[in-house]
Amino acid sequence: MKKPTPLPTDVDPQGFLVADAYASGVPRWRLQTSELVTPSRGIRLARANEHDLELLGRLHTAVTPRCAVSHVTAALLWSIPLPIYLEAEGASGMIHVTRRQEIGRVKRRGVIGHRAPLLARDVRVLNGVHLTSPEWTWVDLARQMGRGSLVAAGDALLARDNPLSSIDAIQEVIDRRPKVKGIRMAREILPLLRAGVDSPQESRLRVKIVDAGLPEPAVTQPIFDDHGRYMSTPDLQYKEYKIAMEYEGDHHRSDPVQWGRDIERDDRLRAKGWIVLRFSDVQMKGGWVNAERKLRDALTSRGWRRPSS
Repeated sequence: MKKPTPLPTDVDPQGFLVADAYASGVPRWRLQTSELVTPSRGIRLARANEHDLELLGRLHTAVTPRCAVSHVTAALLWSIPLPIYLEAEGASGMIHVTRRQEIGRVKRRGVIGHRAPLLARDVRVLNGVHLTSPEWTWVDLARQMGRGSLVAAGDALLARDNPLSSIDAIQEVIDRRPKVKGIRMAREILPLLRAGVDSPQESRLRVKIVDAGLPEPAVTQPIFDDHGRYMSTPDLQYKEYKIAMEYEGDHHRSDPVQWGRDIERDDRLRAKGWIVLRFSDVQMKGGWVNAERKLRDALTSRGWRRPSS
């Protein structure tokens, strides 16, 4: 085989459409060299980029007219948090692509095809990739995710900084898709979404608390002392009962400076009569019974009583 020659400057060596390469004068043999892979007909990628979802999404939506990357693939490109099993699906190299219902599913290697009544506003362009909107993507995910994970994904759309969507936008998509699989779950979960949540695990913790029959805690509300001086913004709190809850991710334990600040923060609150409860991945995965008891005992000690049914 001939020694590969450099591609023309108007052909991206990371990945390109075969039609564009031919239009630029690239000979057929050059597209068959070992440094390139063929994820699907009409597409070539540099071998090092064969699992690059953004590049794959850009090329698939370029080679197939009137379609959008969707489902798990779109969620990953929007940086919507997913459970581990869906992250693994996204890493498999398969791309979810949705076309309008009247056109028909995309049928090509490397693609999981879908049909849906997409409107122009349901498709966005992100870094050159046509993909379903965050709210449409969230509804697509409803059939594949449990309560806690779906709440975490929805909360991520309502992030404090640069939110991807809004409750009204999500509701509008739900109303337009009454028969899609998972719509009942989407309707059930929508009222549980909250803006301003800092991490998926905080969302999952809040859902566990509510599902345990305990009152819903407030999300990331600042606490001030009697003189109006800022003290802390716990992940979750019951202001009425002066109970603060913090979810400690791995970065809290691995960063000595952050760990020290956390200790000082909690000490300030306790000095003002607050109970501070800390949670980690241990409680979320296997120790929830004890964690729930700890929280219930704290609430009871501050005068909370379960409402009579």
